Amino acid sequence: MVFDEKAKNRIGILCFIPIIAFFACFVYYLVLLLPLADGNHVPGAVVGITSRNYDTMFLMLATAAIITAPIFIYCLVLLARFKHMNAAEKLKWIVFLSVLAPIASALFWLLIIRNVPKYVPIHPDIA
Repeated sequence: MVFDEKAKNRIGILCFIPIIAFFACFVYYLVLLLPLADGNHVPGAVVGITSRNYDTMFLMLATAAIITAPIFIYCLVLLARFKHMNAAEKLKWIVFLSVLAPIASALFWLLIIRNVPKYVPIHPDIA
């Protein structure tokens, strides 16, 4: 497989999309809770704000998860096809990608894809 700079950049953009999606959800929640930052809030205010905006937060998190799923699968397929990694290292990355998909996909690009040589030997399929 050829990993020229253009291909690496495309994969990098794909791998950072999940972090951006979940970060947008986090920022939205912080903006909702911003009025409570002055310190004069009622004890159940966080629960009230969360319950009033539950539909929007659920929709945003569901969208982020749906965006993350195919990128997670793409990273797993790339990982499984590499010949230059041993089975133990692949297993570590599979577990890491499975547990922390949004963060792990970006780290996968930073630590693996960005540093691979231009021509990488790969298996023809993952079976």
